[in-house]
Amino acid sequence: MSEKTTVRQGLQSSIKTLPQEATVGDLSLSYVPTSSRESKFRQSGGLTIFLTGLWGAGKTSIAREIGTRLASVDYRVTVLDGGELRSKVTPDLGFSRSAREKLLRWAGITASEVVKHGGIAVCSFIAPYEQSRCEIRDLVQQHGQFFLVHVSTPQEECERRDQKGLYRQARAGQLESFTGVTDVYEVPCNCDVAIDTTDLTVAQSVQHIARALAAKGLWVGVWLSIALRMADTRTRAHPNGNKVHSVPDGNRYAQLFCGILQMAGQRRVSLNNVAAEIGVERHTIERIVRSMSGQSFRQLHHELLLDRAHQLLKQGKPIKEIAFELGFGSPQAFHRFVRRECGKTPTRLRGCA
Repeated sequence: MSEKTTVRQGLQSSIKTLPQEATVGDLSLSYVPTSSRESKFRQSGGLTIFLTGLWGAGKTSIAREIGTRLASVDYRVTVLDGGELRSKVTPDLGFSRSAREKLLRWAGITASEVVKHGGIAVCSFIAPYEQSRCEIRDLVQQHGQFFLVHVSTPQEECERRDQKGLYRQARAGQLESFTGVTDVYEVPCNCDVAIDTTDLTVAQSVQHIARALAAKGLWVGVWLSIALRMADTRTRAHPNGNKVHSVPDGNRYAQLFCGILQMAGQRRVSLNNVAAEIGVERHTIERIVRSMSGQSFRQLHHELLLDRAHQLLKQGKPIKEIAFELGFGSPQAFHRFVRRECGKTPTRLRGCA
């Protein structure tokens, strides 16, 4: 690839448009086209990632970075920002509780429609009221999944960052209903992850979110980690426009992780077998998986197997056939695995599919 190739083009060429056969290390891998990859490694239905927190907490920067990175790995993403919606769509809307709730209802309806059609909505709103956040969650979960991020940066830090002086104006009585000063902020009681951005860069904050998504079994987190890794590789490789040859090739890194996903997602396989087939050391496999998903190889492998079992059960395959297809020695061993991983029998897992 040329030095002028963008991160998005690099990702697409290394993941989306890989040839059916490609060589990574000493191994020839068969790569999965985008449509097939999505059906294997991405959650069905859409998702809303909703960021809430005080003014100046870092929500907008994080939301934009998430949107950019997910779009670079071919996700359909809609970014909804409270400030932009106010200025462009509802400039006359005030800041009373009823006005805030009206704006959030509009955002919730929009996000639920995005999710309904299989897309991802990344929302950045102060959203100070627990009731409003719960209403949005209920709307979205009618069609897909909802992931709440509390950007919990302390108010002192938010005020330090406030270049517009809004906190100062609110304390002087010049602004009414300003969250944190003249209006309440109700801390979320059921957020999926909380992030204090005081000592974090935007990329580090997004990486925390990516790992939390992956830990929830949402594969968008894995691909978000890939996009961040690729962007970081390019930044370090071209800090001043000059390529640093000691930086690992980002394309190869993404290809390597795709190979791990393919091997680990089909049937039971040991870490030793994966390392031998890929042609790298065990600790390298663990490092790749940990950096991409925030999980150990064992955790990732088990989630992939459980997801694969879920798909096969939804297709109506007999449990005995699934057990042997996934590499279990007997249906009983498969039963024990499913019960240990999710607390259900394969029969109950099929019923809730």
